Amino acid sequence: MRHPSPETPLPRAVEVISTSPGRPLAERIRIRENDRAPLAPTEVRIGMLVMNILPADLLQMNQQYGHQPELPYVPGHEGVAVVLETGNEVADLKTGERVLPIGVFGVWSDELVVQRRSLVPVPSDAPVLQQAMLVANPATAWVLLQHQVSIQPGQWVIQNAANSAVGQCTRQLASHLGIQLINVVRRPEAVASDEGGHWLVDDGQDPDALQHSVRQITQGEPVVLGLDAIGGKASQALAASLSPQGRLVHYGLLSGEPCSISAHDLIFRNIHVQGFWLANWFSNPDNRQKAKTVYPALMALAAQNVLRMSVEKVYELSDIHAAITHSAQAGRQGKVLLKGVHFQSEQV
Repeated sequence: MRHPSPETPLPRAVEVISTSPGRPLAERIRIRENDRAPLAPTEVRIGMLVMNILPADLLQMNQQYGHQPELPYVPGHEGVAVVLETGNEVADLKTGERVLPIGVFGVWSDELVVQRRSLVPVPSDAPVLQQAMLVANPATAWVLLQHQVSIQPGQWVIQNAANSAVGQCTRQLASHLGIQLINVVRRPEAVASDEGGHWLVDDGQDPDALQHSVRQITQGEPVVLGLDAIGGKASQALAASLSPQGRLVHYGLLSGEPCSISAHDLIFRNIHVQGFWLANWFSNPDNRQKAKTVYPALMALAAQNVLRMSVEKVYELSDIHAAITHSAQAGRQGKVLLKGVHFQSEQV
């Protein structure tokens, strides 16, 4: 057990101070200093190395997320950290070991105190930027393809927002698993032609047009699963492209509009529609055994370079205002990340 030196600067944290929709996101946050609390026996002090800015974080700042904390609060759901200090009952973690905080809220901080059970050790010689993005988007794609709906090799799946982070993970996992994937994007420049799968450019406004294009690609083979991150008319277009008995899973709020599904598809073609939130899936006791396998599987795939997510820019935690503004921009080519005071450039 190591204790921070009294001369060590106090750790910083991002704090959300307003959710007023009339103010830009960057104006609703500030940087504050935190005191270092003593550790309970089963607690661990971690130093955040790299933190991801997720759509969930931005939705939460706009009061549009499933969990809405009281103001002021420290945001952040995903990142990778290093062990700084352990409580006297924590014997299986060492100072300097790299860990993923799982189910921990408030990671946009230099340092955090968490329960040992919330930490998953990860290799300290793996790319730290990739590890910082491992908790949410890859897990969402993996669970959707492997556990929420069991897709077999050779079966057809269609997804919209295919150039998003979850979409990128779904493309890579589908290729690895032998799943036939149709990727729908709204702009021609969003097509990643160097990656697997079939690509369609469609604005989601004409379900008949998308359905026709899908049938040409599949040559009439059934499309069993649709992954919808957008909502609105895009949901209807995706549902119309599914085969009878197909399942549409809605997991994102990119349009901010409710799902629009044709009654014809629901009644006569028996299309099943369901929502998906990774946090709910992990908290379901029925998924306990499956949940234990998710992150070991993802770490193995990342080590094999099966999973590799794009990064557009890494900001210092102190540059959070610029980072938030950048993250909210459309047309990015990768994720926007934050790095804490414990980050070392050689860890990349």
